Amino acid sequence: MKTLSMTRDVRQKVRWGSGALLVLILGLFVYAKFFTPMSEDRAQAILEKEFIPALLNGVAPVGYPIESGASVALIEIKDINVRRVVVEGTHAEDLAKGPGHLVGSAIPGQPGTSAILGRSSRYGSAFARLDELKTGQEVTVTTAQGVHTYEVVDSTVRPANDSSAFIGERNMLLLITGVGGSSPDQRLVVRALLTSPVFPAGAAATDVQTTTAELGLEGSTQSPMQLTIWLFLLLILLISLIPLTEKIGKRVAWLIASPLIAVALFQVWQHATLMYPSIG
Repeated sequence: MKTLSMTRDVRQKVRWGSGALLVLILGLFVYAKFFTPMSEDRAQAILEKEFIPALLNGVAPVGYPIESGASVALIEIKDINVRRVVVEGTHAEDLAKGPGHLVGSAIPGQPGTSAILGRSSRYGSAFARLDELKTGQEVTVTTAQGVHTYEVVDSTVRPANDSSAFIGERNMLLLITGVGGSSPDQRLVVRALLTSPVFPAGAAATDVQTTTAELGLEGSTQSPMQLTIWLFLLLILLISLIPLTEKIGKRVAWLIASPLIAVALFQVWQHATLMYPSIG
């Protein structure tokens, strides 16, 4: 009888473990496919609600210092149905909110080369159709200085180690996204030339040291640690649930534990998706 009871316990734990693993894997797919676009939509709604009044009042930033994550521009590309608020910064967390302006590059509409990075397959996939842009098509970017018009001059796919992907000519806008799905190993670079008047440059960024994480082909540097912590907490919750169901019953135990497990799962899935390259 003792052996039979031990076998039953082992089988129960195996079922629990298999079920938890299945939920983690399938849940990650569902979260990436359906919840990350919803997350970006919500972030964009908040950003636009705050940024439009700043544009109208002329108080949006046009020079450094600019706080990371702050709204700096509104980009519109009618030919591929893009309208997004652009935030300052290109880390994975920044691009989860929408396209990001590369720190240290020119503010759109000002002299020099401006670079905007966006995702191709997750968190709203703002630049998923960037490859459809053709020479001569128009990109408009609105900042506190006004509406700036760019005309597409070319579109190329660059290897990951090609540093020239971020080099433009004259007053250019570079639109950059990933090629290869959620784990891109190449960059698609669309170059567009400023055709509207050039506005005076604001204060330049100082002591800019661009990291590889800001160039699009790496994920969040903080998410691996966060993912480990939340997986550990989730494991503790699941282990605690087994004796809890024996003491107070399965229904009550799940009623108590479900909200905590849901929070832990969403945190696990969020940090797992942020570990993918930020332009994927």
